[in-house]
Amino acid sequence: MAVAAGESSPVELGMSFTSSSAGSVTGIRFYKGPSNTGTHVGNLWSSSGVKLASVTFSGETGSGWQTADLATPVALTAGEIYTVSYLAPQGGYSYTAGYFDTAKTSGGLTAAATVNGRYLYGAGGGFPTSSFKSTNYFVDIAFVPLA
Repeated sequence: MAVAAGESSPVELGMSFTSSSAGSVTGIRFYKGPSNTGTHVGNLWSSSGVKLASVTFSGETGSGWQTADLATPVALTAGEIYTVSYLAPQGGYSYTAGYFDTAKTSGGLTAAATVNGRYLYGAGGGFPTSSFKSTNYFVDIAFVPLA
């Protein structure tokens, strides 16, 4: 069960993942609770922290999953590590501690265990490199595998 953080500091939240097959990221998603307000920006990063794509969420609902399509899909290489994240400019984000105590696989995507659930505090956001208690911050990608 997701809970809402009671803090109001701006923070970039995300997770790292690998794909077992080549494909493309077509969008970024995050779960929004009612206290997670402000303009949200989603980002896709390489393992070295190079920003591969960015998108500003629009037309958000008061709560629930929010999705923003990338202007141009980003091709992923099988076996490479990527990070997806979003900026929660006023905190209030959803989270579940301990979620990444074990690796999670869905389709051909795998989120590694223990050092996953990434964050970086700061108004400008940035590549999230810190991890705390294997926490899930409910951010995800829309992925289309190559046929």
